[in-house]
Amino acid sequence: MKGAIQLMLLVVLGAGAGSLLAQSTQSQAFTDGKAYKSANTDIKNGINAGAMTNVPGQDTGTSNSLTGLYGSNLTASGQNKIAACAAYVPGSDAYKNAECETVNYVVGNPSARPTYTIDKVNDPLIIQGNNIRNTAPSHTAGMSGLSGNYTACTNQTTNQPERYDTERCQVGRPVTENQCSATLNVTYTWQRFAGQGGADLRYGYCDAGQVRGDQLTIPYANAYRTEAGLCADNGHGTGVETKIWYKDCAGNEVQHGYDASACSAPPTPAVSDPPRQAIQACTNAPRTNENCFTPDGLFTARVNVPVFQDHWDNSACAELDGNGAVISN
Repeated sequence: MKGAIQLMLLVVLGAGAGSLLAQSTQSQAFTDGKAYKSANTDIKNGINAGAMTNVPGQDTGTSNSLTGLYGSNLTASGQNKIAACAAYVPGSDAYKNAECETVNYVVGNPSARPTYTIDKVNDPLIIQGNNIRNTAPSHTAGMSGLSGNYTACTNQTTNQPERYDTERCQVGRPVTENQCSATLNVTYTWQRFAGQGGADLRYGYCDAGQVRGDQLTIPYANAYRTEAGLCADNGHGTGVETKIWYKDCAGNEVQHGYDASACSAPPTPAVSDPPRQAIQACTNAPRTNENCFTPDGLFTARVNVPVFQDHWDNSACAELDGNGAVISN
């Protein structure tokens, strides 16, 4: 491929030189181009010697603009990489090997790839070019604008707008009458503490003016009890008597009666035990931390309320709903 490009370059250079000498034939231009083959080496060396300054539009002031990034200009970095990879000995790391393999391939590819020779007698490009040049009308027959001497393509501007066509079609959707049954399913669940008026909250959280059950100070129930005491406490002489006490639901305890029969100066009668009140609970719920009581021992009970839900079961209509119109074309 390199030989082909060089030879094509020679053909172009030959054609340019020939035009100055007014060659009249393609053969003469081809012959003149070959005459420059021996000068290729000198031309190449001349280009390499001043490559940066001879490239059109090259700004030599910015050629080292990336020095701070790479530590040196790009040309020196590239040359150093080529030299390093040329001496690189592949190791066991295929990833590291691939880098230098690529660099070595790019550097060695121009000299390794095959060269081609363009022969003016047998090469199809030259043969067909001569044929088209010599018999152009046979290749352009019937093509408007290509008769006579063809100059070049020309740009033309048109103000004719693009045209659009709109096509419409009708799609039919047959409507059929059908029926299906739908069942109303009603379900309900019992839900605790659903915001009913007067219902308490759980875990001992009580409203203002209430007290948690396990912290309530009033008794479980009104009660009577007896205890031994000195007879002298009640003016019954000496000795020991039995005292009877009564505690109401408010927690108030008073002496209900006595048995002073064992005292040295018992009263008359020696035993006093008036009719006792019936024993009853002071609260109407257990003392747990979930129960809240008013200060007088009243308890507001929790409530369970039903929650209803309903929905239509239209599964029987699924097939009917899915049978819409089908567009076939």
